Amino acid sequence: MNDSKPAAARDFDGLYKALLEAHPRDALRQLCGVRLNGEEVILDGPTELPRQRNRQTDKTFLVRHNDGAPTDIYHFEFQVRRTEDFQERMVSYWASLALKYRQDGHRIHQVVLWPVGGGYPGRFRRDRVQIDYRSVNVPDDLDPAALLAGPLAPLALWSEKPPPDLVERVVDRIEATGAAEEQLVQIELSMLVRGPLANEVLNALRRRGMSNVLEQSELGREILEKGLEKGRVESMRTALQAKYGEIADLDELAQQLSASDHNGNLARIIGGASLAELLS
Repeated sequence: MNDSKPAAARDFDGLYKALLEAHPRDALRQLCGVRLNGEEVILDGPTELPRQRNRQTDKTFLVRHNDGAPTDIYHFEFQVRRTEDFQERMVSYWASLALKYRQDGHRIHQVVLWPVGGGYPGRFRRDRVQIDYRSVNVPDDLDPAALLAGPLAPLALWSEKPPPDLVERVVDRIEATGAAEEQLVQIELSMLVRGPLANEVLNALRRRGMSNVLEQSELGREILEKGLEKGRVESMRTALQAKYGEIADLDELAQQLSASDHNGNLARIIGGASLAELLS
C-alpha cells in the first residue's frame, strides 16, 4: 500500500466519474453487488440541491426493471477525506433525489467510495432522522481479484492485500481497453497511486510500447519528467566524480549544473574545463 501524500480530491473525483460513466454495469456489480440481467441502465444528469447549485450528486444511475418493480436509483459519491459536513450533505442529496424520484416508483440507494480509505461507517443519525448508505473503503472492502478481471482494475492498486502480479495485471487491462480515451482515464487513475507503484505501472506501460498514450497523461508526463531529471542529475554526478574526484557538495553541484545547462556543462567537463572554470 502506498503511504505517500494522496492526490488532490478533484483528481480522484473527475477520474472516478469518467470511469463509472464508461462502465456503469461493472460499477454496479463490483461496487454495489448488483446483478443485472438485461435491465436498462441510464446515466442521469446531475441532481442539484435547491438554492445550493454548487452541490450536485457525483453520479446517478437509473436501473429500470422489466417486471414492473420500482426503478432503482443508484447515487454515487466520491470522497477522499472526511469533512465535518459530509454526512449532512448525504442527507441533503437523499432529499433532493426523493423530491425528484417519487416513492411509488423508485428506490434510492446511496453509495460512497473512499478511494484511499478512512470513510464514515455509512449511518447518520440526528434527532429523529436516520440515513443509511453503502460506504466502500476501496483499499479494504473491494476484492482485488474481482477488480482485476474488469475495467475497474486500477482501483486494485490501492488494495491492502494485492496479488504479487498486481501491476502487470492492471497494465493488461489498460492494454486491452479499446478506446484511447478510456485508456487515458485508467492511466491517469493509476498514476494517482503515486510512489513506487506508479513508477512500476509507468515502466510496465513503456515496456508494452504504450508511451504514446502515457505521454498524453498529465500525471504520466510529470512522472516521466521526474525520471528523466533524476537520470540527468545522476549522469552529471558521475561525470563530476570521474573528472574531479570527491568534491564538496557533489550532489548539490550536480543538480545545479544539470538544471542550468545539462548538455553544455557535460561537454565542458569532457572538454577538460577546470573545476574553477566550471563554477565561474
